[in-house]
Amino acid sequence: MLQGSRSGSSLDTLVYKVLNAEKWASEACKKLVKFIESSSGELIIAYTGLGYAAASTLYWLITTLNPSKQPVLQDSDTIALYRLIYREKTTTIFFNTKPDDPSLIRLGDASRWTGGKIYIITPKPPETIDALLRGADKIVVPCPPSEIECSLYEVLIAHYTGLRLYNVSSKRVYRLRKFVDEGFSIVLEELIANYRDVIADILNTKEIIVSSTGFLEPTSYVLIKALRNRGIRASYIPINMLEPSSNDNILFLTSSVEDYVVKEKRFKAMIRGARVLELRFNLDPLEIPVYVIMLALYMIQ
Repeated sequence: MLQGSRSGSSLDTLVYKVLNAEKWASEACKKLVKFIESSSGELIIAYTGLGYAAASTLYWLITTLNPSKQPVLQDSDTIALYRLIYREKTTTIFFNTKPDDPSLIRLGDASRWTGGKIYIITPKPPETIDALLRGADKIVVPCPPSEIECSLYEVLIAHYTGLRLYNVSSKRVYRLRKFVDEGFSIVLEELIANYRDVIADILNTKEIIVSSTGFLEPTSYVLIKALRNRGIRASYIPINMLEPSSNDNILFLTSSVEDYVVKEKRFKAMIRGARVLELRFNLDPLEIPVYVIMLALYMIQ
């Protein structure tokens, strides 16, 4: 866990954005917790766009802190086309970061036709799409038209929801809840200070490959979106498929618990002449998505 405090600085605007997202998520999560705990049948966590980060966050919190619960995590179109048609009485949580995404309609229709329940977390959709959702339960994310900022709101509501579900208790849950109560916004300045130099190196590249294990893949896409917004040609390759070459700039997004896995690929990249950069987090892995998205917001600030 990072330690720190807020103070007046050029980062005040970003701190304010994170604080607002935290306040909203801490209240909005109550509806989502109630919906999930009152539902029955298979629990499906679906996503589109950068909603992948929030969906993955909720999935890992549930499966890690309550192993008796085994939800399904998959993109919304795969769920609509290949899973819901074979299921009845499913409960679907759908994270979407694009208000006009047609997948809202496809998944909503598939859920209704099969008698399932669905809760959609999304920016306010256009009236034409909202009308076609036909009264589906929704939590509207009150963020500006920025997919990256929307992903922060959604990751936070997923994080808060996962920690409040099923009355799970343990030392780890207590520590995670305690930090949530204190807030991520209070450590933002220290977070940026810790990674400022590597961020400067990243932003000075023209093209970069972002690589991670599957656990951090969802937030890697948020990072890539931020880099592309800065005009950098960024792409993603899973770490187990990475084959570095001498012309590559490679950014490893890692957790300290993955050091043994990442070490081999980092060494291979270096001996082949690639330029290696790394955002490594020595934190509870369940918190890392929030930190990555805050850094992504800083990059486009």
